[in-house]
Amino acid sequence: MIYAFIFVAKLVEVVLATIRTVQTARGNRVVASLLAAVEITIWIIVTSTVLLGLTEDPLRAVAFGLAYALGIFSGITLEDKLALGLAQIEIITGCETAKQLSKRFREYGFGVTTYDSEGMGGRKITIVLKVQRKDVQSVTSVLKEFNEIFVTITDIRKLSIGKIGRHVIK
Repeated sequence: MIYAFIFVAKLVEVVLATIRTVQTARGNRVVASLLAAVEITIWIIVTSTVLLGLTEDPLRAVAFGLAYALGIFSGITLEDKLALGLAQIEIITGCETAKQLSKRFREYGFGVTTYDSEGMGGRKITIVLKVQRKDVQSVTSVLKEFNEIFVTITDIRKLSIGKIGRHVIK
């Protein structure tokens, strides 16, 4: 019973720590602070439980360590599923493909910015989209239909002006 408590509590604590770290990096002070309060409370309880009985029962440390590893994996997976925040997608491609992509993304309701650029092969167009992270997978599924594009996706910490709606590509 004590192993299950240690394992589950440590797992939850590490998942919260992972999400808190992401929220901190994105500048979400209130959410990060609330998660930190819960996280440290769980940490104190679990760590003291492990340390108080460690010499008589070293398997407590094993449960703690396994939960830590699984907690990191689970926290990253959960954060990916939640997909909170914004992303910027930059697509560099030829002029004709850029026209097709820009038109398509505008039809889906995305704000699209384009500008001329130059690559090793000559004139290119760079397309910039600011999207909800939940929409990145939809956007990339459209991009897979095109050849000869270069794509970068970057998390956005804050958007100072403007509004980004939720768009779903069907």
